[in-house]
Amino acid sequence: MHIHPEPTRWTTLLFLAKATVHQLRRGLKDWRDGISTHPRSHTMMSLPVVAQWQSDLRHGDQASARERELQEGKIQNLRAAAKMLHGVEVPAGEVWSFWMQLGRITRSKGYAEGRELREGCLIPQIGGGLCQLSGAIYNAALEAGLEIVERHVHTNSAVGSLARIGRDATVFWNYVDLRMRARLPWRMEVVVTDTQLQVRIRCSEKLPRGPIEPAEPSPATPLNSCATCGIGSCFRSE
Repeated sequence: MHIHPEPTRWTTLLFLAKATVHQLRRGLKDWRDGISTHPRSHTMMSLPVVAQWQSDLRHGDQASARERELQEGKIQNLRAAAKMLHGVEVPAGEVWSFWMQLGRITRSKGYAEGRELREGCLIPQIGGGLCQLSGAIYNAALEAGLEIVERHVHTNSAVGSLARIGRDATVFWNYVDLRMRARLPWRMEVVVTDTQLQVRIRCSEKLPRGPIEPAEPSPATPLNSCATCGIGSCFRSE
């Protein structure tokens, strides 16, 4: 079984440098292609719900106070993102982009530290845990018959149940995105209750689609969490 090597400052700096190049390229391409945000409105509130997806906010007992803190941070991140996405209405034929709609994730926008998969480890990161939201939106879009323009799977399917069955959708600002469109106007609704994340899609009709073929899941390899792994030699050690 493959186990990721312990991350170093050098590998992390190299990752960030490569990511910056990809982010600049994506920003330029989006500007050229005219990818834009879509307004939140009430004009489609009366349309029927053609698809919905929900998932639990908390999963099992967390082993440490730090793990519980990061789980609650993830929930805060889902609430902050839900405020930006609830009620977004997309015209027919236009591309909806997860990152274009949310913008860059910062503390000033209400985001907190959650867990993010990087270099084989679950690390504390501002906005960590938003993949639960992108995965829920992806699955609701599949059920509604929307066309998936862009979607990426996690590099390690051990991160969650959707990843293990090939129905996940990971995101990383701004070049690992989730994008979709439809031939009819549609509305997205995102609600975070005390226990669940809920995504609904409204449209005048459920769009026809072929059978949903899940992607081949990535290999599942052991994951370390910075909050509990206890590897004191790692530069990320808490």
